[in-house]
This record gives sequence, C-alpha cells and structure tokens, in this order.
Amino acid sequence: MKKIILIIVNIVILTALWSLLFAPLYLISKKLGIGVTAFIIALYLTFLLLSIFYKHFWSFQTFRNIRGIIKFFSITFISFLFFLYSTNLVFRALEAYQYLMAENKTSLEGVEYQADEILGFKSVPNAVVFETYITGHKIPIAYDNNGFRIPLSGVSKINESNKIDLLFLGCSFTFGAGCYAEETFPYIVSKETNLSYINAGISSYSLAHMLILAEKLIPKYKPDYVIVQYSPWLTTRSVNMFAPVNFMSLPVPYFARRNNSIVLELPVYNSYFKYFDARRIKSLYKGKFLEFLYKEAFVFSLYEIRSYLKIEFLLITGQRLRPATNLREVEIYAFNKIKTIAERYGVNLIILNLGDIEYSKNSHGLFTNGNVYFAEADFFLNEYLKRSPSKDYYMEFCHWKPSGKDSILIDYHPNSKAHRLIAKSIIKEINKEKNKKPWFRAVLN
Repeated sequence: MKKIILIIVNIVILTALWSLLFAPLYLISKKLGIGVTAFIIALYLTFLLLSIFYKHFWSFQTFRNIRGIIKFFSITFISFLFFLYSTNLVFRALEAYQYLMAENKTSLEGVEYQADEILGFKSVPNAVVFETYITGHKIPIAYDNNGFRIPLSGVSKINESNKIDLLFLGCSFTFGAGCYAEETFPYIVSKETNLSYINAGISSYSLAHMLILAEKLIPKYKPDYVIVQYSPWLTTRSVNMFAPVNFMSLPVPYFARRNNSIVLELPVYNSYFKYFDARRIKSLYKGKFLEFLYKEAFVFSLYEIRSYLKIEFLLITGQRLRPATNLREVEIYAFNKIKTIAERYGVNLIILNLGDIEYSKNSHGLFTNGNVYFAEADFFLNEYLKRSPSKDYYMEFCHWKPSGKDSILIDYHPNSKAHRLIAKSIIKEINKEKNKKPWFRAVLN
C-alpha cells in the first residue's frame, strides 16, 4: 500500500512540475491554432510519460549501447505520435461537436451537397434547404433537377431543347449566399433582360470547378452569354487540393504543372461523406460527445489518415502532381480555356470583375486577342460607396440584421443592394454587345 501511495505522489509531483513548465507554451499555442496546441500537449505528455517510467522503462544506463538508444527513441517517438494523433483528434472533434450542437450560430437545415468524383462535391438535385442565421432569420435555398439554384417558388428555366440565354459561373458570390434567389444578380439580370438563365455558382467553388463546368455546360446549353466571375480567391482555391470547409478535408479538382504546362487534376480521393447531414448528427449525438468522438470523428480520422498517406505516396512517386504555384499562369490558362470553348460555340464571354477593384484590373491582361466583355462590378460598387453616407463597404454591401436595439453583421457576402449593382455592370455589357441604347439605369435608382 505504501508503495502505491509513493507512486501516486510521484506522478502528482511530476505532473505538477511538467504542467508548470508547459503552461506558458500551452497558452501561447492556443493563439496559433489546434495543430500547434496538439503538438505542445503531445510533447508534454511524452515528457511526463518518460519521467514517470524513469528506472522502470529506461535509465541513464540505457544510453550505454546502441540497442538501448534505438529502443528508447523508437518508443519515445511512437508515444509522441500516438499523443499527437489523440490530442489532435479530440480537439478537432470537440470543435466540430460544439459547432454542430450550438444553437446561436449560422447553420443549415437540410442536405445541400453530395460527393462527386469530378467536382469533389456538388448540390443535390431538387434539394430545398434553409440557411439559418444567429438572429433566427432563414434564407430558403432551392435547386432544380439539374442542381442549379432557383427561387423557392420557381421552376427550372431550361426548356426541352436545352437552350439557355445566360450561364453564370462562380462561387458563393454568384450563387448568392445570404440572399433570396430573387435578390441575386443572375436572377436580376435575367429578369431585366427577359433572358433565361442558369446560376451554376456554388459556395466554395474555385476556378478549377468553373473550368470543368464551362467544359460541360457551354456545349450542352449553348448560351448566348457566359458570365464568369473573376475574383482573387477563386485562383487561390484552385491550387489547393482541398476546399475551404470546416472540420473536414474535402478533396476538389486543382491546377498542377506538367512539363512546363498547366493541367487540371481531379480530386485526389473521394470524400468520406456521400451526403453530410448536420441535422442528423445533432439529433443523434446531442449531449453525447464521447459517442460522437468514437463513432464519427475517430472513424473519419482513420479514413483521412489513410487517404493522406496514399496522397503522399502518389506525390512522392510522381503518380500525382503537386498544385501549381504561379497563380497568374493558372488564371491565364483557365480563362483562355473558357474563352476557347465559348468561341467554339459562338458564346459571348463576359468577365465579371468582382471582389477587389485593384485586382480586377488584371483581368484585362488575360487575353491576347478576341472579343471579350468586362463587367466592372467593382467599379459600380466603388462609385456607389463614394456617394453613400457611410462610405464603408461592409456597412453598405454585407448582411446586417436587427439584434435587440442594434444591428449585427451576420454574413460578409454581397447583400441585395450589392447584387443589384453587380447586375447593372453585367447588363451594361449585354447592351453593349447588342448595340442598344443603355437602359440599365432602371435596374437600380
């Protein structure tokens, strides 16, 4: 009994000493992210374990021969990797769990996306979901049988001949995150010009997605106009193997380099989730974190580890290409590919400059020849700001909702006012192509 008490006292003292030593590092690591915090804790647990088992597992006599040294460092390294994996898993699972279970946050009601071998993920055809914000405000999102966004009460505008007038390609800005479908610029342009449209924008999509969709949709629907969003983050995303989503790795297509040329690579592996239903997870595991940890997070982490190891093997052996690094080269390649497809089918190409007025100037140098139109949405937004009382972009063009006596910013995507201005810039270019008297001023007073 006395021996057991001494062991316990020894463990307590060692734990206290190592905790005091690592406490400052832990506090600093919390500001640097989960990965750094997990590393520090894994290091702490490894040193603590070595201290506890001194004279049982090892001693200074261990380092007198090669066999002892190899054994010591092998077990130490394996222990560190185990602690690193375990702490990282618990932290990420806890973060995901708190996010999924929280009530006062932006969330999604329904199943909006499904896994796809080519795009990584895509919208579920005929899905109807609701974006719920922290104020309780809900935005309905509906898709037609092709997976394109439409108004909740609307139907697909695609006729039996598959002919469409306007095709919009982009990310959440084109999709209209935070807005009703009727408030988005694809809908407004369609309504004001009396032209049919497809909104093929999807949240978190990149330039790589847009090129794939252009290759598929332009020949299929032969639109009169294809409006392609030009934003800095679209190119940045397109040289990343994974989409910018929370709590999981979602493989997506990306641009790589082969023999001094840019090429498009498909997702490195299939997503673990065929469908992701946050509401199902919340109903199953509310108040049951440990069950969520081993039934969902642990199984998913094993799948990711296996997939990462496979990716590294393919990259090292040259069976997979690493993402390209020259963003300008990627832009020129992708947009000129879209231009070539558009020209082949007699489609007018409109580049939508949106997201950064200085960056937008780069779009005019993408093409060496050809008839391309540029919708200067950033210019229209900037001109409006000059006349606005606040002259603040976020105040004027992002989503604010009442909360008590004040208003709070609930979403950074363009609001309905911004969408109307963006629509103006596009309609101007459509009218320019048609050589008609510009009547686009009627869109927004």
